[in-house]
Amino acid sequence: MVQSAVEGEREAPRRSERVGGAGWTAAWLTGAVALAAEGVLALVLYFLAGLRDEYYFAAGVPAYVGYLFFSVVAMVLLGLAGLICSAAVVLPVVQLSRWSARRKGRTETARWCLAVCGAVAAAAALCIGVPTALLGGGWTVLPLVLLVAFLGLAPAALSSRGVTVLRGTGARFGLAAAVLGCGLALSAVVFVGGLAAYGTGLIQEYEPPRLTATQLAGTWSDDQGGTLTLRADGTAVAEELGVRGGETETAGDGHEHCDGSGSWEKGASPSGTSQLDLDLDVGDCMAGSSWQFGGTEEEPTLFHWIGDPDSLKRHILHRGAPAQ
Repeated sequence: MVQSAVEGEREAPRRSERVGGAGWTAAWLTGAVALAAEGVLALVLYFLAGLRDEYYFAAGVPAYVGYLFFSVVAMVLLGLAGLICSAAVVLPVVQLSRWSARRKGRTETARWCLAVCGAVAAAAALCIGVPTALLGGGWTVLPLVLLVAFLGLAPAALSSRGVTVLRGTGARFGLAAAVLGCGLALSAVVFVGGLAAYGTGLIQEYEPPRLTATQLAGTWSDDQGGTLTLRADGTAVAEELGVRGGETETAGDGHEHCDGSGSWEKGASPSGTSQLDLDLDVGDCMAGSSWQFGGTEEEPTLFHWIGDPDSLKRHILHRGAPAQ
């Protein structure tokens, strides 16, 4: 599509110098849909990359409705952000490319527009990276901002520029539709390809650690200073173990604490994965509770859901005594 725009420019470079109101409207919309499509692709890549890290998804009809609502809101926000950024950044860059080429007495080309995009990205990197580095953020942010700014700006600027070298209102708005369609198609291909890569084992998806009974034995602590000690003989002792949402006595500091002893054993969850079955004899304090394994092999965690699992709220224990 960009190639056809360039061919149109070669056929009539003089006649396409002036772009009317409808032409600039088409260029604005083209830049907006290009930025929105880039946003969708970025979200897809972020989701696929996140499958390698520890993650948990809620299930059930309410959760699926929530996911659908989030997707619709995300698309609307991406569209609005694309419209704003296209008017504030993309169109000025296209105009700057045309103006700077005329100042140099040269014909404005796609390469010239890319060079202007690089200059704008470099300026953004300096404005953001240098202060961040001076404040202790490190100099690596400078090339990162440069790369992200250029990759985000260049496709949108080239697409908007392609509109300005086309003749005919229909062709200009058609290019905007083509950019949107190609962007969404690319995102779909990447999404399906990523899921296929995980499904075939080409890319390793996150899996919880497989802890043995020997690895489970020891002290585990939460972020409130409480501990859970699992002994090798199958007994367990809880001291000031924070339990949010459980039926326990409330301590003076406002946290719900659990103290007591009981038993533990390694069992299996309904999904087939291993879990810790814990039974502490302090009334209803964690009686018959099940803890799942999380984290990594090097830094494992134990957790159980607080209330409805769809809320994704967890009580997490880390291996080792609490930090003083």
